[in-house]
Amino acid sequence: MVMAGDEEGGLEKHVVELSNGLADRGYIVTVIAHAKYEQRLSKDIQFLAVDLSQSRRNPLVLWQLYQAIKKSQPDVLHVHANKAASMVAPMLKWLKVPSVVTMHNKKSKVNLCAPFNRIIAVSRQVAAQFKQQDKVRVVLNGVTMPRVLNADSVQERSHQAVQALAVGRLVPVKGFDLLIDAWQGIDATLHIVGDGPDYQALTQQIQRLGLQDQIKLLGYRDDIPALLAQSDVFIISSRHEGGPYTLAEALLTRTPVLSTNVGMVAEVLPQVLICEADNVTALHELLTTYLSDMPTLNKLTQPVYQFAQDHLSFDAMLDNTIAVYQELDLSVLKQGTPQ
Repeated sequence: MVMAGDEEGGLEKHVVELSNGLADRGYIVTVIAHAKYEQRLSKDIQFLAVDLSQSRRNPLVLWQLYQAIKKSQPDVLHVHANKAASMVAPMLKWLKVPSVVTMHNKKSKVNLCAPFNRIIAVSRQVAAQFKQQDKVRVVLNGVTMPRVLNADSVQERSHQAVQALAVGRLVPVKGFDLLIDAWQGIDATLHIVGDGPDYQALTQQIQRLGLQDQIKLLGYRDDIPALLAQSDVFIISSRHEGGPYTLAEALLTRTPVLSTNVGMVAEVLPQVLICEADNVTALHELLTTYLSDMPTLNKLTQPVYQFAQDHLSFDAMLDNTIAVYQELDLSVLKQGTPQ
């Protein structure tokens, strides 16, 4: 596994969980990434620290990356996201190893993926941007829900007023500024969970619109499944997105979702529960329609819960990723004894 950067988000969560999941199944895994991620990985994983948060053109970093890949002697080289792909792609002609790249978002430059043997896209929307469709495989993001809070244990919400939840880093791409604007005239409470550079701006926006009694910024929380179970509806307001993981988390706790048209959302939710991204008016109309008619929202969402169980679980994602590896022409796929 190769991951660039040193940020905190869905990409990093994906690589860490995927690596740990493969190790749990007995595969020999090496992760090449920034040193900060080592402590999150299984002790069975070989970790090679290379600071790929530096420039993708830094010759010293590129040499260190090349040497780390050679040292790991992989049967499959799996590279994640645009930056790592741009660093590894020129090396493939010398590495001569079966290769996979996962793309988590739509990008303007996708030619850098051409040298890889397989391209994993986290949604059909992401997959559609590639010319070499014979190489592309769609693997939806999946999550593992805590055993103490699974679909069978989620109880009926007991509060009277409609309570909505939104989760994500407080950055423009998540569209929380659009969501706050769209909340004007909505008779419901909204909790936004997450931290980030837009915290102050969003706080001021809430105050300016006089929505302090309806919208609360809760900051960082590590009990998202419990918050989902207590909420009547989950809102995704992103301008653009890859997965998103939160869609799977909400549906696996049997929480209805209203969303902008990003990532894999259109492959999961009925079209009537989706609105155009980056459009305050469309988002307001969607919220107005369903937050005042929760029985209809719940009815429309019921069939989606089984889809989530079948396709958005962590095991399903892991199975589908391994299937991509097995498509490659490998003489040997090193695998240890399953745990």
